[in-house]
Amino acid sequence: MILAKVTGHVVATQKSDELRGSNLLLVTKLDDDQQPMKDQTWVAVDSVGAGMHDIVLAEEYFALNKDRYKAMSVVAIVEKVFRDR
Repeated sequence: MILAKVTGHVVATQKSDELRGSNLLLVTKLDDDQQPMKDQTWVAVDSVGAGMHDIVLAEEYFALNKDRYKAMSVVAIVEKVFRDR
């Protein structure tokens, strides 16, 4: 599971049956200072209604059909992150 920021939307005119009706988002992994990491962006299926600039938890293994393909899924919208320093 990764902490990520929604950085864009993906529009697909044709989707597999499992993805029909799903919203596709671009998510960029965040570093320890919650800054977007270069070259760490994926397309994720939105299952929680996330929007642009939301901080989210994304999970690779919550895929719709792991036997056919791997998919990243947004599984939570993060309100706050607390950590000891």
